[in-house]
Amino acid sequence: MKKVVTDKLKYLPVWIMGVILLCAGIKKVHGQEQVFFSQHQYNPMLYNPAFAGNRDIPGFSIYSRQQWISWEGSPSSNMILAHTRMKNKDFGLGFTLAHDRMGPVQQTGVSGAYAYSLQISEESRLMMGLQAEFRILQIHLMQLQLIDQGDQLFEEDPGLKLQPNVGIGFNYIFRNYNVNISIPRILNANLSPFQGETSYWSKTRRILYMGANTSYEISGDLKVLPSLLIGLASGHSPFIEIAGLLQLKEKFGLGALYRFNNTLGGMIRYDHQDTFVFGYSYDVSMGYTQFNAGTHELYLGYNFPFNKTKTLSPRRF
Repeated sequence: MKKVVTDKLKYLPVWIMGVILLCAGIKKVHGQEQVFFSQHQYNPMLYNPAFAGNRDIPGFSIYSRQQWISWEGSPSSNMILAHTRMKNKDFGLGFTLAHDRMGPVQQTGVSGAYAYSLQISEESRLMMGLQAEFRILQIHLMQLQLIDQGDQLFEEDPGLKLQPNVGIGFNYIFRNYNVNISIPRILNANLSPFQGETSYWSKTRRILYMGANTSYEISGDLKVLPSLLIGLASGHSPFIEIAGLLQLKEKFGLGALYRFNNTLGGMIRYDHQDTFVFGYSYDVSMGYTQFNAGTHELYLGYNFPFNKTKTLSPRRF
């Protein structure tokens, strides 16, 4: 009987992928409004709630991303994440606090994630996650420097706009391989600051993420961690990123990434006794260096030094 159940569970990831693709409703590959961090490999809960509590060690991390720093009003994103696996339970909880700014536009959001882990076999596990999010959009029109003065549209700020949302994600683990799929924001939100006004271009579009990663041991102290991430959004070309991290003694990391929109980047990482983690990345859009000086991203992580047990994922928190 147990063997029959296990055989049926083998096809569960295939059914899940079909359902989530149907939910995505992708007809063609609008703008990708979600902030994307280059060091997402350190904490995949950034785009997939199934990774909430993927380690038994509770901890938190801080991201700070400054894009196109030579531009006035350039995008800036800051985020705090915390998650843990509940003791003696097959589920994890996660929490995120984020603040994004680009020119006169500011967004502040808070989200919570719940993940359940299902053991399929001795070597495989399926993690399923749900996410609820609440964001506040604010546009400061009065900060803009107008060419034509006296436009009544810019005489006052439109006020706050509330944007609730939900997300879903799955991660399938087989030995040291990960394959995952997620839609962090299922609901399409209206970005127009004016009540009752909407258009094709003022709406967000859900993004479907598909990722894969693994780790290979080159020698006793040296590992390589390759990863692939694909993002699909209606109306735009696919987002494709290939990245790799070379890890020495599970302490020092040196990596590189390439995105198919002609973006090249590099990253460094230092892990102090599996407690404090520091990461830095820099990426630049090739061919546009005369307009900006690239993007800087800082990552800080802390894992509480108690209850250290086996991780559910080859990716570290």
